[in-house]
Amino acid sequence: MFLAGDEFGNTQFGNNNPYCQDNIISWLDWGLLKKNKGLFDFFKYMIAFRKQHAPVRMHTASCSYGFPELSAHDVIPWETNFAADAHYTGIMYAGRTDGEDDCVYLAVNTYWEPLTIRLPKLPLGACWYQAVDTFEEESVARRAVKPEEEIRIRERSVMVFEVGKVNE
Repeated sequence: MFLAGDEFGNTQFGNNNPYCQDNIISWLDWGLLKKNKGLFDFFKYMIAFRKQHAPVRMHTASCSYGFPELSAHDVIPWETNFAADAHYTGIMYAGRTDGEDDCVYLAVNTYWEPLTIRLPKLPLGACWYQAVDTFEEESVARRAVKPEEEIRIRERSVMVFEVGKVNE
């Protein structure tokens, strides 16, 4: 859930109930919009990304890859033996809209050390593209992921992958 001003780094200084405050705690500091333009641009990108990928936000037709609509993964695809102290979760959304398969894989590392993960295999002609890496200063950089590539997800970060055609 987002609060007004989150998209540009506004803060309530830890106060979770500022509604009766008429001071800096409840005011929006619009000067932060210019100061934190990178954060604002990232929010805009993620909103557009969500709109672009219907399976993330609604039921769609079944994906022709044979993937379920929603699946959870450990660092190895399709394994779900999550321990009580697990530090990684992968979530894949899969569907089909307008005759096109669409898959999004969300990788979340809550551990204080990097982890190595693999993505689910895709059929011939399709490949994963990295869309987001929150560890990087430039968190939005689209790059193709090679089949069977081991991916290093940095500590306390999120990566997002989308399916596309090879050589897209």
